[in-house]
Amino acid sequence: MKIPFSAILLAGGRSSRMGEDKAMLSYGHRPLWYHQLEKLKSVGAAEILISRSRDQSIWESEVPFVLDRFEQVGPMGGIIAGMEASTHELLMVLAVDLPLISVDVLEALKERCTSGCGAIYSSDLFFEPLVALYPKILLQEMLTSLESGEKSLQPLLKRWVEGSKMISLPIPPYQMNQWSNMNFPDDFTRLTTW
Repeated sequence: MKIPFSAILLAGGRSSRMGEDKAMLSYGHRPLWYHQLEKLKSVGAAEILISRSRDQSIWESEVPFVLDRFEQVGPMGGIIAGMEASTHELLMVLAVDLPLISVDVLEALKERCTSGCGAIYSSDLFFEPLVALYPKILLQEMLTSLESGEKSLQPLLKRWVEGSKMISLPIPPYQMNQWSNMNFPDDFTRLTTW
């Protein structure tokens, strides 16, 4: 894909199960947010943003932060914030707590996108919304979903794939481990000792 795209690093979670801000955990001698930011740079994002919540501590970064406008709505809040703040028609999303996601996985998303059509990974009929490329034309549908009380992205993603607004990429079995996320201290220990 040669269309310029924006990217957002979703780092605004409450990290209540972890007991400390996941974005600030040390991964490879650097904070986890920095590690993930480097991937977004490597994949060629023309603009990068970091989403965070209002009660999260601020850290120094060369890329701008955007505040989640909607609190406690899961990743949809950060994706909406990214869509509203970014300047390109496509928005790549990467969660801070997926440290094993490779640049190759992100590159494959780019290769499948076209103007107005994004790409998302899926496994066993479940879409993986935290590693995806979204067309910004879907913003209004996300806002409408939130207004109706629906916080889950799964029904929207199913509709968008069926309507050819997004392409679904099956996760190859050899890459499944890359979607291991860190919710608890034991998860972090396990992922950092592989």
